[in-house]
Amino acid sequence: MDFLDRRMWSQFDWYLLALAFLIPICGLVVLYSAGYDPDASDFLLKWLPGEIKSIPFEKQLFFLGVGVLVVAAALSIPTAWLQRLAYPVYGLCFILLIAVLIPKIGIVSNGSRRWIPLGIFNLQPAEFMKTALILTLARYLSRNLPRPGGYGFRQMLVPSLLFALPMYLVARQPDLGSALSLGAIGFSMLLFVGIRVRALVIMALTLVLAAYPAWHHLHPYQQRRVLVLFDPDADPKGSGYHITQSKIAVGSGQILGKGFLNGTQTQLEFLPEHTTDFIFSVLAEEWGFIGCVSVIFLYALFLVRILRVVARSKDVFTALVAFGVCAWFFFHTFINIGMVVGLLPVVGIPLPLFSYGGSALLSCLFGVGLVLGVAMRRLSYARG
Repeated sequence: MDFLDRRMWSQFDWYLLALAFLIPICGLVVLYSAGYDPDASDFLLKWLPGEIKSIPFEKQLFFLGVGVLVVAAALSIPTAWLQRLAYPVYGLCFILLIAVLIPKIGIVSNGSRRWIPLGIFNLQPAEFMKTALILTLARYLSRNLPRPGGYGFRQMLVPSLLFALPMYLVARQPDLGSALSLGAIGFSMLLFVGIRVRALVIMALTLVLAAYPAWHHLHPYQQRRVLVLFDPDADPKGSGYHITQSKIAVGSGQILGKGFLNGTQTQLEFLPEHTTDFIFSVLAEEWGFIGCVSVIFLYALFLVRILRVVARSKDVFTALVAFGVCAWFFFHTFINIGMVVGLLPVVGIPLPLFSYGGSALLSCLFGVGLVLGVAMRRLSYARG
């Protein structure tokens, strides 16, 4: 098999692999505190010495172990196979997005129907659609390159539909954060290939005209989340509660933080969703400004390594795959951090590789594996 070729392993990006696991390891430390419960008993790791008082930590550690296999599987897939499998995988994920909306299949949690129960694991199709969309757009765009000057409006219709249709299905769940993520990934990949200025102007005008009807299609709680961004003190116990408590947690951490397991907003459970969307607030409260800057620096290094793969790619398909994954991680990281410090609306986007969530972690690590795989095959695939 080709992944046993020693020449390809000479192109392997060990730094990217190290960063891909260092970030979730840091996340596990913060997650232990975020999910700490002194009355909890060991859930999965009873065979280890001592007691683990954080069930989210145990579950995430389990998924991280599975993630090692996921990365190995992803980087083992030949690049040519990724091209051939792109459309079938997209079709499967699209069917799952439809299935999750069916009451007898999808389960409801916190008012959203986003998961398909699979025993010990709840599958979130929207997370895996991100990878499928990247592969599908990479295949389509690489085989339908624009003329000099970029795509015109008509040439963008098909690739735009490829991410607009799953966006609609995800927004129906409702999951505005994942829907926006799919749109950001798709549009970024189009920009990477090239769009004519006139087409960009038409798209901008279309978005402006669609803003009013789109606003009225949002759920009331989603509208309140946007409005509260401009005045969070107007409803501090209602729609502004998330942002208010998050800003208190972030600010109270100061330079060095309050220390591990000593975050009052977290341990007294004033901070909502502190294991998922607002885990960065836990990091800020307990590890302070230094901890936040350190984690952001790791993300910056991580993104730079992926961009390095993009720059060194010898063909459009592999460059698009790597760039799509980079756009995915950048968008999630930027929006999540902006959200928890009150600069952006609360849209329910987790911090990639850091927040609690099995589907999110495994899909992220699969994306990392894809980048590692196309990077190590860049020379042989280009020749083929």
